[in-house]
Amino acid sequence: MIFNQYAQFYDFLYSDKDYSAECDFIETIFSKLGYNSTNRLLDLGCGTGGHALLLAQRGYHVTGIDRSEEMLEIAKEKAKRAKLVVDLHQGDICHASLGTEFDAVLAMFAVVSYQTSNADLISTFKTARRHLTSGGLFLFDGWFGPSVLTIRPTDHVKMIRNGSERIIRLARPSLDILKHLVQVDYTVLLLNGDNLIEEVSETHLLRYFFVPEVDLLAQFTGFELIHSCPFAQLDRQPTEKDWNVSWILRAI
Repeated sequence: MIFNQYAQFYDFLYSDKDYSAECDFIETIFSKLGYNSTNRLLDLGCGTGGHALLLAQRGYHVTGIDRSEEMLEIAKEKAKRAKLVVDLHQGDICHASLGTEFDAVLAMFAVVSYQTSNADLISTFKTARRHLTSGGLFLFDGWFGPSVLTIRPTDHVKMIRNGSERIIRLARPSLDILKHLVQVDYTVLLLNGDNLIEEVSETHLLRYFFVPEVDLLAQFTGFELIHSCPFAQLDRQPTEKDWNVSWILRAI
């Protein structure tokens, strides 16, 4: 299962990710769209709790679902250390059914792009709708087709330092333009000084989206698409330069 092998490295690898600013963006959406009373949140694909814990800290009642038990264990430990109450569940977001409704459903950090088949996409949207009150919001971000086809995925290296430790991630992508998919072969190296401590390899498959496609998915699953924008830039329209795009759907 993807992410299980390098769950232990995940927070180190993304220690440069500004989760606080991303939570600000979520709250800006609530504010600008008149959803100031939003309180109950469901985080699909919550991972190690980067967004869920910060939102709980800000006073929201947050429930999270993730397939990876390893990621959830890290999230639970972080919540315990921070003395935060977050309801975390292990499960597949395509089929989850918690028997309760929320004011908003989130799927952050390209979680929806990992739903690569039409069946899984439709099921994920239905999961979101099943857990929303009428009029509730479904917020997610994902790879944007016009950008992927314009910029094209290329090999890249990411390195993060923490004292004498370094984590290096090598990414080698391949594009399938017929299926709207990108396969990314990752190699993650953990080093202390010049000594290799651990090496992990994983293959991730991600789907990229176009506006009419998301609009059709929304209509098919009980939503309306009310806005799309470059990630964390609510007042802009997405262009071919914007790899990651946010989508805002309303339950109808």
